[in-house]
Amino acid sequence: MTDVAARDQTYCPPSTTPKGVKSMGLDGKIAVVTGAAGGIGAAAADRLADLGAVVVRADVQYADDAGGTGRVRLDVTDPASWDRLRDIVRQEFGPVGLLVNNAGVSARADLLDTSDEDFTRVLAVNAFGPWRGIKTFADDLARTRGVIVNIGSIYGVTTPPTGDGTVPSSVAYQMSKAAVHQLTKVAAVELAPRGIRVNALLPGVFRTALLDHLPPEALRARVNGAPLARPGETDELAHALAFLAGPESSFVTGVLLPVDGGYLAAA
Repeated sequence: MTDVAARDQTYCPPSTTPKGVKSMGLDGKIAVVTGAAGGIGAAAADRLADLGAVVVRADVQYADDAGGTGRVRLDVTDPASWDRLRDIVRQEFGPVGLLVNNAGVSARADLLDTSDEDFTRVLAVNAFGPWRGIKTFADDLARTRGVIVNIGSIYGVTTPPTGDGTVPSSVAYQMSKAAVHQLTKVAAVELAPRGIRVNALLPGVFRTALLDHLPPEALRARVNGAPLARPGETDELAHALAFLAGPESSFVTGVLLPVDGGYLAAA
């Protein structure tokens, strides 16, 4: 078969993992995970560290002083906070090879009940944040032939159950995650010539602290909408993230990968 070279050698290269070697190792790769103080972000950071990555956990809940702990305070809505994070990571660890845009918030209100303030806040954290993160670390990621994984949501594709016993639609959240999905596609196309791959995970219902605030009827409606009929464990999402972050997915970019127990297939 004729070998067709990439248009430019800066494009994402194939994996060099030898045949027969089973490895999702990320040895030495510097990874930034936002929203890493708990839930999905903490599980992702732990999994990446287990695979050998040097993980910098960024979250608005952390103290201002990084102190060499690998934990840095980050307000994803503040460009100066992003620039500070980049400078700290470069100085203490080196250029970033993996960015996980996970930080997110919600506002539980239907369309007509959502306040201007809540709408603006949710879009700022969930949509502006990932965009600014990509801009901030693009040069580092080009240097390292790096990877970006955005955390979207099945509710950026479809709507949650409605009716008696359910909860408001969180329209701002749904809109923000749809924006993340399109950002992922645009970034995948525009950054491929710089050697950067960009994908997104679309979680379904996962066992996090957020489930504690759902009425039992609402939780059942969401869980029963998936063929596997149970909440996911955060470790299961972290395993999918590790695939997208590692060399085994070297020919995967621009993908929105549902990890949802089949929810979207049945929707």
